[in-house]
Amino acid sequence: MIRSASMKLGKKTLKLKFSTRALIRIEAENGGQSFDTLLDQLITGAGGVTLMASALGAGLNDGKGIDPDQALDLIDQAGGVRKLVPLVAQAIGAAFDVKSAADEDGQVDETSEAGEAAPGEAAPGKGSAAAEA
Repeated sequence: MIRSASMKLGKKTLKLKFSTRALIRIEAENGGQSFDTLLDQLITGAGGVTLMASALGAGLNDGKGIDPDQALDLIDQAGGVRKLVPLVAQAIGAAFDVKSAADEDGQVDETSEAGEAAPGEAAPGKGSAAAEA
């Protein structure tokens, strides 16, 4: 089962899931590029606002998608694309079971504070290139 990520936006709870339906829509809306290529662009921020809006529109409503204009309105309500980068990062992690090397070894760096990445690792939404999108 593909997991989703959620975020409160005012009185709404946004649920973003990169379901198979969402991935196909994102590919179609972005010139038929493979999702692997688009994922790299999402992570680095190279896809810009257009790709972020496409990913949000396709993956919101728990992977069922919403109208592109509704996605743009939600971006504005959130205060811009950068405010939604953490939601997208969480959804990527949930859908693709992204784990750090420490997680894979079953070890956690006890010297790191909660929410901080271990040395050499980027925490979602903190200092990552995607946060600059």
